[in-house]
Amino acid sequence: MEQPAHDGTAALQGTLADARKRFLAAVKDIRPRLHRFCTRMSGSVLDGEDLVQETLAQAFYSLSSLKDESRLEPWLFRIAHNKCVDFLRREKRQQEDSVPYDDEQVPEHAPDVPDLGDEPVDDALAYLVSELPPMERACVLLKDVLDYRLAEIADIVDSTLGGVKAALHRGRTKLRQPHRAPAPIELDREQRRLLENYVESFNRRDWDGLRRLIQADARIEIVGVTETTSATYFSNYTALAWEWKLSLARVDGEPLIVHWRKAGADWVPLAATRLWWREGKVVRIRDYAHVDYLLQHAHTESEAAAAP
Repeated sequence: MEQPAHDGTAALQGTLADARKRFLAAVKDIRPRLHRFCTRMSGSVLDGEDLVQETLAQAFYSLSSLKDESRLEPWLFRIAHNKCVDFLRREKRQQEDSVPYDDEQVPEHAPDVPDLGDEPVDDALAYLVSELPPMERACVLLKDVLDYRLAEIADIVDSTLGGVKAALHRGRTKLRQPHRAPAPIELDREQRRLLENYVESFNRRDWDGLRRLIQADARIEIVGVTETTSATYFSNYTALAWEWKLSLARVDGEPLIVHWRKAGADWVPLAATRLWWREGKVVRIRDYAHVDYLLQHAHTESEAAAAP
């Protein structure tokens, strides 16, 4: 007997889902390094994870172009680098900034750096890497933070060995020069009031109060899982097996809602949530609770002791 057409569709969807699971398993150990790179390139742990998600989505649907499975990691980093460059160019257009990226600014041969004798920068200086132009930023991160070889970096950023050496030398030199720390992002009074109301309602488990803050057709996304509704979203939190609270916090200087987990006597930053508002209502929630590496290399400092 002829099978219904929808049976074939279900089989295809099942095959695709299985392939995606195998792909995510293969890249599991690479994702934290990708996130660290994308975070420092973009200047935000959340933008960094969004770029990781974009990278993995493109990689999955472009797997046929990967000819050598042993090159999976540098191939992913090349995709991630291109995603980061696109992101920075969008930011540049939006902010009318003048951040150069053109490789014509990177000479083939740089004076005084034939053997790359200058010392690598450490994490304390790499934290300020977002002040660098994107080419220098990428080279410093890939070499001094992620320990890639120069030839691999050249392949990832689509440059020459001489170009990478020059960009790396300039980036390191600039990071060692006296400079002001980036100005912290500040919330205006209305933004802070709305976020504090959201956090306080969440910590009281006042789901009805939260529903009044959230627009009825708000888009709710749990990164790495799926979209959900407010009912299932809140029930996911009530079902958590650990003691938790939310608070306003600064993550590498960026004000965010941070999810904290009780570990013994200490509260440990676990994840973060981004909200979009319109006319005093939450219209979109993007929750990174399932990204266990999100804050691994970030400096998180609570702005208030929000009680559960």
